[in-house]
Amino acid sequence: MIDADKLVEAIRAYRGVVRKSAISSVASRLLPLYAKGVIATHGEDAAAMEFGSEVLLMAADGIRPDLIQKNPRWAGYCAVLVNVNDISAMGGLPMAAVNVLSCSDAAKRRKIVDGMRSACDKFGVPMVGGHLHPDTIYDAIDVAILGRTDREHLLLSSGAKAGDSIIFAMDLVGRFTRGLRYSWDTTSMKTSLEVQKLVRLMHRMAPMLSSGKDISNPGSLGTLGMLLESSSCGAEVDVSLIPRPRNVDLLQWLLAYQGFGFVVTCEPSKARSVLNGFKRAGVQGARCGVVTSSQRLDLIHQGESRTLFDFGTDTFGCSTPQKL
Repeated sequence: MIDADKLVEAIRAYRGVVRKSAISSVASRLLPLYAKGVIATHGEDAAAMEFGSEVLLMAADGIRPDLIQKNPRWAGYCAVLVNVNDISAMGGLPMAAVNVLSCSDAAKRRKIVDGMRSACDKFGVPMVGGHLHPDTIYDAIDVAILGRTDREHLLLSSGAKAGDSIIFAMDLVGRFTRGLRYSWDTTSMKTSLEVQKLVRLMHRMAPMLSSGKDISNPGSLGTLGMLLESSSCGAEVDVSLIPRPRNVDLLQWLLAYQGFGFVVTCEPSKARSVLNGFKRAGVQGARCGVVTSSQRLDLIHQGESRTLFDFGTDTFGCSTPQKL
């Protein structure tokens, strides 16, 4: 069993965590001072915009080149999956996606497209357009997605408050993708009906929650760090309470990208109802900690407390100096 110091060191050094710090250098130059109808932008999983009585959600994501080289079909599949999860994390329902594909190798390009098509069918999200670069010297796949929700169901990363309960909820029925140590696949083996039911789950849960984020490249605790920075809060979390499949290494699990996994916060009085909602959907949830005003993410592991992130000095590029 890894000790507390080594656990903190490994998470802080993980590529999925380290690469996030560059976000602020880009966002700070692009974030508008004011944009009519825009509800939320920087620090969220998707931008949220008023559209009549509804809220439109826009997100985009790209797949790392090393994944394309190792498994081009899975890269295409994940390009859709990660975007669907971003919409779900906002309490939204995905509507349609577009892509930008750069690949000169026809055989590899076919595998990427097959993966995208498989995911579109699985998640019930049509790929309605895009752009192809068939003559590049590099391979890249990027997808943008449109979703919708309303004010009652809109869920932000920046809504956590001191005293809120922290709940991790994951689908433990899955497997690690062969050759990809941190890719926890929970959707490829399920039916489209099962997957699309899960896609709608966060929309139903959103009114009970104060904030939420899908567990992505920084892993479980890195994702929580992004949520806390966005909310200008800290937290104390007991690592032993985070749901985990049997016989899965703790560090591997904490760093894994979840096929269906979310970290959410809620008022303590609502925690039981939230946990029951996840349980009814077949998702394992657990109350693992509490939001604090400390500006630090502190972990309890093997009876010892360690600071994982100090937001006075650490950044994921998710701070929100202004609310639109």
